[in-house]
Formats: sequence, structure tokens, C-alpha cells
Amino acid sequence: MALLRTVQSVSLRQPLLWLLVACAGMCGCQGRTLKDDNPVFADAPPRRSLLNRSSVAETNEPLTETVIKSVSYSTDDGPRLTGNTVVAQVNGSPVFVDDLVGSMRLALESHPEIPVAERQKILQNGIRAKLDKYIEEEIVVQALNKAIPEDRQAQIAETMEGPFQEVIAKIKNDSGKTTDAELNELLANEGLSIDLLRETFIRSQKVLGYLTTIADPPGTAERFELVDYYKAHQQDFTTAERLRWQEIVVRFDTHGGREGAEKVMADVVRQLQQDADFADLATRHSDSLSAEKRGDMGWLERGGLADKAVEARLFELQSGQMTKVYVRDDRFELFRVVDHQPMKVSPFQEVQNEIQQKIRQQRQQAARKKAMEDLKAKATIVTMFDDDTTGKN
Repeated sequence: MALLRTVQSVSLRQPLLWLLVACAGMCGCQGRTLKDDNPVFADAPPRRSLLNRSSVAETNEPLTETVIKSVSYSTDDGPRLTGNTVVAQVNGSPVFVDDLVGSMRLALESHPEIPVAERQKILQNGIRAKLDKYIEEEIVVQALNKAIPEDRQAQIAETMEGPFQEVIAKIKNDSGKTTDAELNELLANEGLSIDLLRETFIRSQKVLGYLTTIADPPGTAERFELVDYYKAHQQDFTTAERLRWQEIVVRFDTHGGREGAEKVMADVVRQLQQDADFADLATRHSDSLSAEKRGDMGWLERGGLADKAVEARLFELQSGQMTKVYVRDDRFELFRVVDHQPMKVSPFQEVQNEIQQKIRQQRQQAARKKAMEDLKAKATIVTMFDDDTTGKN
């Protein structure tokens, strides 16, 4: 399931290439690209290029009761949930157990020691957790299938293959696999496959793309709105005080005891007083792992160091200054501040474009949510939990 979530999360960051395919079919769009200031969701091309407006108007009209088959709630004493059990119907189309929790079901079946009743409970909880989101996706997919010709949908799927392969390449790299066969073997342990991940990827892209297309486009925020946002979220544009620091650590046991270590540290201090480079000395003399990075300890913000006395002293220093030599039970320590940056609030002029983009994203998300609510209001939905009086425990 973790790999499936990876595919879903990565897919949200990919461009909505199916919109580009739609645009490519328009007169005058050859060779042009869609500029998008939102890296997650692309602006839709003119709707006439993608949608049959009459079909959109008819999409998801409530179906008659004769079309909807009853779906009943299954308790532990009722029928067992199998992969082909219908758990919901969306406008008469069935949603099966395996559409939601197929990999979970297969994993449970591989552990016969788990009691049947417990398996059923786990499956029911898994279905509850995913059903609402899946139903919303199914509503959008049905609307899309009705509004967009099949040949255009085939183009959309083909165009998504490249980004999907990038996702697969990342999963292979993260899991140490090199071939599709090796990855499929790994995925099988979670009841998954590359083909299933591809289906999930394309479905997610289509849902987001269609909602973006039918949603009202976000307008440009006025200057007073940008200023209000800046004042209300000033912490988002504030960089905390921080410093970059180095260390030299000389351990007693590495130099035959405290006396030997003291001679080494004294020699280090003498060379520093003669303007020797701290990083070079750390590389040659420090007994810490940081010696491999020339003593570099990275960036530090207040509250990030366990030794509060050392932290307080570091934040008193300016760039290029050093602490005294600290004597510990088993080592000597010396620290240097490489760069000390004060807290900084970015001025409005520097971040107004960023704010405009944030507001645009918020409005775009709200518009997609409204489009989803409009589609859902027209849909007829029946689930196995409609008559459940036992609650969601």
C-alpha cells in the first residue's frame, strides 16, 4: 500500500498532460505550450476544444430507481466480503471490494491464522476509509467518459505513459530494483503490479484534469488582497535566525589519554592564532565524523542543539568568530561560526508574486471542490453502509 500511495502522491505533482493533448487537437495550437504558474494543476484550454457542452449538461443526471440495484450492509454474521462483492453503486455502476482494498484482501488471505471475522472487520474498515474518495473519483470518471470521445481518452492515456515511467523509475531506484520483472515481484507482496499502478496514476490524473477543466478559472487577486494575505501570513515570509558552524573534536582515547589530546588541541589553537584555516585543521586533526566534511555541522536554528550553553554562546558570535575550548569527560571541543544570519522578514515587494500564486492555488482548489460538489449533487449513490446502524467503530 505504501508504494500505491507513492504513485498517487507523485502523480499529483506531474503536469496534466491530457490537457495538452486536448489542446494539440485544436486549430492553431500546434507547437504551443500551456504556461502554468501552478506546478501541480495546469490551466485548462478553451472548453470548446475538449468538451461536448451538451453532454456535460446531461452528465450525472440522477438515475431512476429501477436502474439502481440494492446494496446491503454486511455484518459479521452476514455474507462474507469477497473481491467481487459490490460495496456501492454510482449511477448504477458497481464498485467492488477489490476496487478499494484488493491488495489488503490478498494480504489478509495470505495469513490464514487471522480469524475470518477479524478479516471481515479489517476489510470493512478499509472500505469505509476509502469509499467516499473513490465514489467521488468514480463520479468524475463517469462524467469525463461521457464528455470526452474515446479516441481522445486514448491519446490522454498514451501521453501519460512518459510521466508514469518516471514514477516507476523512481520506485525502482528507491527499492533497489532494475527491471520491471523485479519490481513486479516486489509489488506482488503488496497485492500490486505495474499495470495496477499505471491504472491508478492515469485515473488520478484524469480526475484532477477534468475537475480543473470544468471548474471556474481563478481570477487575479487585487493588490489589497495580496497585502491582507501578507499581513495575515507574515510568518510564512520570515526566515528564522540561523548560523552555520564548524567543529574540531579531539578525543582522549585517540591520543593516549587527556595529556596527549591536550597537546593536539593546543597545537590546533596555536595554528588558528596564526590564521590557519579552520576547515583544513578539522580535516587533519578532528576525531569527529564531521572531519570528512571539513568540520561542517550545517545550519543551526535556536533550540536545535541539545547543549544549550554551547548554543547560547554560538548565537552570541558573529561570522568568523570561535568559542573557547570546551573540556568534556572524554574530549576537547572547539567551535567556529561560519555564517550568522539574523531573522529576516521578506518585504512585500519581493513576495507579492508568490502570494498571487498562493491565492490562485487556493481559489483553484475551491473551484475544483465546487465542481465536485455540483457533479456529486446530480449523482445517485448507494453503498453497503447506507442502512448501517452500528456506527463506524
